[in-house]
Amino acid sequence: MTAAHLKWARRSWRVAAGSAALLLLVIGGTIALSLHLWASIPYRGYGASTALVEIPAGAHIRQTLAILEDRGIVRRFPLALVYLRLTRRAEGIKTGEYAFARPMTPREVFDKIIRGDVHHHRVTILEGSRAAEVFEAFVRAGFGPVEEFVEAFRDTTPIRGLDDEAVDLEGYLFPDTYSLAKGTTPRAIVALMVARFKEVFGPEGIAAARARDLTVRQVVTLASLVERETARPDEDRLVASVFTNRLRRGMRLQCDPTVIYAMAMRNLYDGNIRKRDLSIDSLYNTYLYAGLTPGPIGSPSASALRAAVEPAETEYLYFVSMNTGRHYFSRTLDEHNRAVWEYQKKPYRLRQLARSKRAQRGN
Repeated sequence: MTAAHLKWARRSWRVAAGSAALLLLVIGGTIALSLHLWASIPYRGYGASTALVEIPAGAHIRQTLAILEDRGIVRRFPLALVYLRLTRRAEGIKTGEYAFARPMTPREVFDKIIRGDVHHHRVTILEGSRAAEVFEAFVRAGFGPVEEFVEAFRDTTPIRGLDDEAVDLEGYLFPDTYSLAKGTTPRAIVALMVARFKEVFGPEGIAAARARDLTVRQVVTLASLVERETARPDEDRLVASVFTNRLRRGMRLQCDPTVIYAMAMRNLYDGNIRKRDLSIDSLYNTYLYAGLTPGPIGSPSASALRAAVEPAETEYLYFVSMNTGRHYFSRTLDEHNRAVWEYQKKPYRLRQLARSKRAQRGN
């Protein structure tokens, strides 16, 4: 090969190498730009306002990516796995249920999953709820079968030393709004509610109970009666004073909610209480039996618990609904009977008379 040919070959090789390098640079740049655009442009491929996506236990990066693509959380992209591995987002995936409510970049999506920022469901338990009502709310929200809640409910270990007479956890499932991740077990939920009760009642509540010569069980029982009798926290201490005064005198409490509880225990309660129901033979029927019921009839609020250990100083022995959400409190039976006429019987008679007149006009 002549020197000219050699020189020409070298020049051709350099041109080819330069072209190849340029081509690789262009390809690399294109790939890099594609990766950057895919990772940095927000995307939303689902139609609902919120998408709930569950990453199952044991899911690896390919499964996780496929789930997110199928649900419209991230855009399909052939090099998605390359990006995730290059940026170390292919590791540390945490299982659970995730909520997405806005367009997000793949970076944001995978950072959320790696953080374990799982969605929490809010379940609100109303004050005074019976255990059966509590469990119904959690079962309805998808937190397990009622049988598992009942099993945990009958285990009194969480209140050992607090109420050793308890045969279940009625009264200790504190009413509140609970924020729970999907998969939280019934036993964990029950434990959380009891822990919340202990937090609210606390050493101060225990000390206040002892100061009044009451057990914790007696306080919670009294508070549960107060809770079911009035929906107004500003009346709690007045209602508690009535019950306390009647207990001191040995009078029966004659508390309608205790009859409802007795009926509910026998699956007899249909939402109404009738005069004949007041004679149901149960230790929870305070029309038949004096003193407190054997245990709580529901989950009392913090206000009712305070009222049980700090009742108002009154001479009230009776109260009756005024049909306004409030009650009228009386010291004597005569005063109470007048209040019953004024707020219960008289309005009933007037309604009956009005219905009768409308019926006559219709004829």
